[in-house]
Amino acid sequence: MYRMKETPGDRLKKLRTKRGFETAKDAAEAFGWNEVTYRSHENGTRPITLAAARKYALAYGSTAGHILSEPGLGSSPVVNAVTQLQLVATVSAGTFRYDEPLEDGGISVPAVLRPDIPASAQYALVVDGPSVNKRIPDGAYAICARFDSYPGGAQHGDLVHVVRERSGLHEHTIKELRFTRDGQMLYPVSTDPKHQAAIALSSGEDGEIVRIAGIVIGIFQAL
Repeated sequence: MYRMKETPGDRLKKLRTKRGFETAKDAAEAFGWNEVTYRSHENGTRPITLAAARKYALAYGSTAGHILSEPGLGSSPVVNAVTQLQLVATVSAGTFRYDEPLEDGGISVPAVLRPDIPASAQYALVVDGPSVNKRIPDGAYAICARFDSYPGGAQHGDLVHVVRERSGLHEHTIKELRFTRDGQMLYPVSTDPKHQAAIALSSGEDGEIVRIAGIVIGIFQAL
C-alpha cells in the first residue's frame, strides 16, 4: 500500500500537538507568531525556512533538522551526539538577576551541540520564574551560544542572554531582541502582566553596560 511521505508541515503539526496546543492559532498566540504565516507552514502552502524551523524547534523542544529533515541538519527528533554543557548562571528573565558565579565542573546540562558553532562556545542557563514562559518554562534550561560565535549575529525575534555590568557586578537575564524605530529593544515574553516592560540595549548611566552575551539556540527540560 502506498504511504504518503511525511512533510515538514506534518512534523510541525505533530510537535505542536505534542506540546499541548490544540490549534495552530493557539500556538501562534502563545509564542507571538504571525498566525497566517504559521498556519501556511503547517498546511504546506508556504515552505518553512531554516530560520523559521529553528524558531519553531526552540519553542517546541525539537531541532530544525527534524522539522525539515535535511541532510546536515539532523533528520531525527533525537540526535545521538548528546554532551554535557556547563551551567553558568541563573536568570530570572523578566528582570536582571545577580548570582554568585557557579563553580566550574559543578552542574552540567545535557544538550545536543549545534555543529556550526564551536562546542566551547555553547553553554547553559537555568530559568527561574514565569517571566519568559511563552518561550521557556520555569525551571527549564536555556542552551546558548556565545554572541561572538553565533553565525550571522542576533536577529529580530531571537531570545538573547543579556548581561548588565555595573559596579563590578554582572547581572543576567533573558529577553527577546526586537529591532524597532527606537533602536534595539529587549522584551520579556511572559503571560504574567508584571513582566511586560522593555529595556533598551545600550550603555546606561554611571558606566552601566547592557550587552548581549549569547543567543538562545535550544532548551532542555527534565521530565
